[in-house]
This record gives sequence, structure tokens and C-alpha cells, in this order.
Amino acid sequence: MGGTTRGALRGRWGGLAVTAAAAGLLSACTPAAPPVEVAAATAALPATPWTDAAPQAVYPDLPVRAATGGMQVPQPPRPVQVTVPVAPAFHGVSPTYTPPTAVCGGYGNPRRIVPGAQPGAGTATISWMADGHPEVQGYRVSAVSQRLVTGAQPAAPQQTVAQPAGCLPLTVTMTGLTPGEPYVFWMEEQTLDSRTGAVRFVQVGTSEAVVIGG
Repeated sequence: MGGTTRGALRGRWGGLAVTAAAAGLLSACTPAAPPVEVAAATAALPATPWTDAAPQAVYPDLPVRAATGGMQVPQPPRPVQVTVPVAPAFHGVSPTYTPPTAVCGGYGNPRRIVPGAQPGAGTATISWMADGHPEVQGYRVSAVSQRLVTGAQPAAPQQTVAQPAGCLPLTVTMTGLTPGEPYVFWMEEQTLDSRTGAVRFVQVGTSEAVVIGG
């Protein structure tokens, strides 16, 4: 029994030795396989160029640029320089303007007359230039005292002057004024309304305050 077992083991180890020897001879005769290259996972993919045939379904009105990985990225419009032709300037002669001739004293609209006042002893001399407008028929000058009294104020002395023929200086002397009191002289024009025929007095100005002498 013991001899049989030792013989079987010897035969098994001998078979393994033969097999190992055969494997060594086989590997010596077989050429070596070339090494395998493994690409890095982070290698960049080639860009896909854009052509006219590429679809623009998302932004049909925007230009498209090729991006990494074959994706189409829409680009915003770029500013464009526009050149506007400038027409040549035309040179001419500036028009001349001649203002109309002033009517007498050249009063505006609404008219304003500032009469001059020269005080005297209980009097004042008022002077102004006549107004040449056709509706003016005359003038009324009022001496308004600047000293107030209790109750109703006294009536202001007045003088009327007719409209002269043409542009002439006019003068009127106011009398019966209180010496030592300041006065302002109101200027009114007597006008005729051509539509209704009514006559009215329109205030057109006042003088500076003057103190009447004694």
C-alpha cells in the first residue's frame, strides 16, 4: 500500500514537471505581443467645424461657432461700423431784415409810455412823445398823491391833451398840487374802437414819484 501511494505521487509530480517544461518551450517560441496604449480620459476631442449646411434650429438669426465636443454655440451680434455719407453743405447769402419804422415814440404792444415829470412850486411839468397809432385820439394825465389819508382819497387832478398831427413831443403843466407831497403821474390814452365806435381811456404808463416844491 505504501509503495503504491509513493509511486502515484512520484508519477503526478513528474507529469507536472513535464507540463511546466512544455509551457516554457511554448513561451520561448511565441513572439511577444505589442504593448497596448491607453488614451487618457481627459484627452480633448477634435472640434467639429461649422459649415453652411449645419442646422441652426435654436437661433436661426445668429451666427454659429463650432465648440469642443461638436456642440453648436450661438454667438451674439457684433457691433458693425456704419459710415454715413455727409452731403456737402450749401452756402448762400443770409437774408437781410429791415425792422419797420417805429411809430413815433416806438411804443410796443401793449404800449407803455413813461412820461417825465419836473416838479415846481405847487406844479409839475409832464412831457412825453405822442403815440402815432391811428386809434389814439388824445391823452389824459392824472396827478396821484402818494400820501394816504383816512377814509376816501381825494380826487386826483387831471389834464387832457389832444393828439397832434404827426410825431411831436407833448407837454402839460399840472397845477393845484400840494407842496412837499410826492406825486406819481398816470398816463392814459384816449382810443377809439373801430368795431364798436366806443371811446375809452387805457392806462399806458406812469412816471417816477416826484416831490412837489413849495
